[in-house]
Amino acid sequence: MSTSRLSKLFLCTLLAGLTVAPHSPAADRDAKEKQLKSVLVKIQKLKQVIDVKEDSKSQYIKQLKSIEGKIGKVNRNLRAIDKKIKAKKAELAALRETRLKHQRRLSRENDYLAQQVYTAFTLGREEKVKLLFSQQDPQKMQRSLVYYQYFSNARVDLINDVQDSIDKIIETEQLIQQARQALENNQQAQSLQKKQLDQDRGKRKSIISSLDKQLKKQGGNLSRLEDEAAQLQNLINSIQEILADALEGEISRRAFPELKGKLAWPVKGKLRRLFGRNKPLSNLRWQGVILEAPNGSRVQAISHGRVAFADWLRGLGNLIIIDHGNSYLSLYGHNESLFKSAGEWVETGEVISSIGSSGGQHKPGLYFEIRKRGKPQNPTGWCKASNNFASG
Repeated sequence: MSTSRLSKLFLCTLLAGLTVAPHSPAADRDAKEKQLKSVLVKIQKLKQVIDVKEDSKSQYIKQLKSIEGKIGKVNRNLRAIDKKIKAKKAELAALRETRLKHQRRLSRENDYLAQQVYTAFTLGREEKVKLLFSQQDPQKMQRSLVYYQYFSNARVDLINDVQDSIDKIIETEQLIQQARQALENNQQAQSLQKKQLDQDRGKRKSIISSLDKQLKKQGGNLSRLEDEAAQLQNLINSIQEILADALEGEISRRAFPELKGKLAWPVKGKLRRLFGRNKPLSNLRWQGVILEAPNGSRVQAISHGRVAFADWLRGLGNLIIIDHGNSYLSLYGHNESLFKSAGEWVETGEVISSIGSSGGQHKPGLYFEIRKRGKPQNPTGWCKASNNFASG
């Protein structure tokens, strides 16, 4: 083999070795999905650890967790049914409008057809034959025959249009009946769910009364508050450890710190607890705020992020935690229902839950925190005064 051929072969081999396959978007997507699954598995294990610890607590705590979870589920069902009812009502309105349109069209077509029938009648039954045997000029007669044919064809088309309009009205009537029946079924399901909700709320009230009596008898309010605060801090620390390995590229559309003082409050309500104030009968301080709002009010995410936790936690009830990247978290507690699950992405202003009094509270309200690297931040420094979401 010649020296030149050996040189070419060596060069080709070298270039092949240096060539790197382009990074595939599909490979990136698979890697992110694999990473998300890993994060979700860790969060699930964390929830299991919390559940095991809760099993050792008061039977009333376990009952409270169970009933508040059930109430949340019923509320989610009601929300889904409400959406179906709204959709069916809109469908019914659209179908009725369609039926009215077809009826108007049929009325016009009937008028036109009546005019044509009357015209044909006045010409007589044998108008075409009369034209053929008339003494008219052949060219005029030819034109008259053409006009007659057009007239006859138009009459046939109009009759077909009338039949088509009738068919469409019948079809629309059937669709209206189906939509009306579906609406009635949804309304019946809604009624049953509301009755179930009333029963569950009654049970919850009884459980809270028993829990309050137990705490009063044992005099353990301070130790309970300390225990709940420690549990929340452990949860925050664990979540941050889990999220430390996760890529934050998708979260940082706009760095969360840049939003300080510009964020909207998650719900429109009155501040009932202020950050940094002492909690009743303890030296513990409030690490967030409570916003008073009517039961069922919609809670909205303060910024884009990924749900890191969505479950029941003693002291805060139905709790949802959102990771905003850059080691920032927002917490929303005492919800009646959670509409998002761990791992889901949420947009700024997206509805994530509904206001309640879960966690053993007596009044509805939202417990709201912002944390940076696990440390509480004053929400009033982040959320602009009187700034609320337009849809809230």
